[in-house]
Amino acid sequence: MINTIVVPLDGSELSHTAVPIANEIAAALDSSVLLLASGWGSTVEELQSYLNEKATSLSVPFDTSVVPDTFPATAIADAVTDTEDAIVMATHGRTGFGKALLGSVAEDVLKRSDHPVLLVGPAARPFSTFSGTTMVVTTDGSPISAMILPRSARWAKALSMSIVVISATAGGGTPLGGADPENLARAVESAVAFFTQEGIAARSETVIGADAADAVSDWVNANDVAMVAMATHGRGGLARTALGSTTMRTVHKCHCPVLVQKPVG
Repeated sequence: MINTIVVPLDGSELSHTAVPIANEIAAALDSSVLLLASGWGSTVEELQSYLNEKATSLSVPFDTSVVPDTFPATAIADAVTDTEDAIVMATHGRTGFGKALLGSVAEDVLKRSDHPVLLVGPAARPFSTFSGTTMVVTTDGSPISAMILPRSARWAKALSMSIVVISATAGGGTPLGGADPENLARAVESAVAFFTQEGIAARSETVIGADAADAVSDWVNANDVAMVAMATHGRGGLARTALGSTTMRTVHKCHCPVLVQKPVG
């Protein structure tokens, strides 16, 4: 399902929050973890010692990789070599070896890589477990938003999570994603049916507000959700908007990690 989970670390406490999350996912998916350090300002020996120390908390097979004097997003994207690899990383870690290593670099990684990326934002709470918790899968009624369904189903089953499919509308019922109400309703119904057929407990919720990121994040944070899964619209190859404003603001506001899938092909 996943061969290797790449975890970039930059010396900051925020970047370290990705390690236990990656460890639980790797254990559930029978995968290994690759701890990666890159950037400038430290010797290879210092970075290797740092990675070795962080690896002591892992209970799954692991490896380490130091890529000195290389732009971090390049090192991260190059480390993900198999089609079934994934990346788990924090975003907006503004201290440590790379200074801004895990800030805008998270967006650059998504621009460079077609692999799934689980982002841990600055508002994320301390991680405990995914088992027995809830995953939120978002849809705006578009074919692109449905691209997250197969991967989120695989992860939810492996991690023993139930699923809530969320759509966002304005106060009058107008979908915030631009779809018409009928198409959005069909997309939600189809997503719930897909997860149910996969043997996952699933239901739907509609959140209401003026902004999709705010409405989704508020519901997620109020309901103790453990993971959000969403596809990001790759307009302009992500060159201008990177993650897209809705996706990135959801990552920043949510108390849990966000699994992001970019259109492939």
